[in-house]
Amino acid sequence: MAFLTGAGSIADGNCNHEQISIYARGQLKANFCVELANNYEERQRGLMFRKEMELSNGMMFVYDRPQSVSFWMKNTSIPLDIIFADEAGIITKIFENASPFSTTSIFGGHDVQYVLEINAGLSKLLGIRTGSFIKHNLVLLEN
Repeated sequence: MAFLTGAGSIADGNCNHEQISIYARGQLKANFCVELANNYEERQRGLMFRKEMELSNGMMFVYDRPQSVSFWMKNTSIPLDIIFADEAGIITKIFENASPFSTTSIFGGHDVQYVLEINAGLSKLLGIRTGSFIKHNLVLLEN
């Protein structure tokens, strides 16, 4: 269960995964309850074969170091916004409304360490944009 407020999408108190926050200009934009994909197998599977995802949920892909990344939507039926961030958690690119089942490659950039997938349309709705940053204990640098 999730709801929208002036502060953004707030994950309910029953988050069974990790909670991350997104800030822009020092202001909280959103909280999400995310599954972590931090090894090769988890990153390869991602959100494939899922039928639905709660409004406040998502998946955060964590890489050991900044690198070039590309995503696709093969076997993914949920339309997504894909948010790419550098090693400091600063959002460098947002691909909005990725089409379900598409095999078109979505290039995220060269120095990406974190990728957040959320329900399509939420980035725009919540005011998440490039320059915003992700706050989580895995993000090494404090913003």
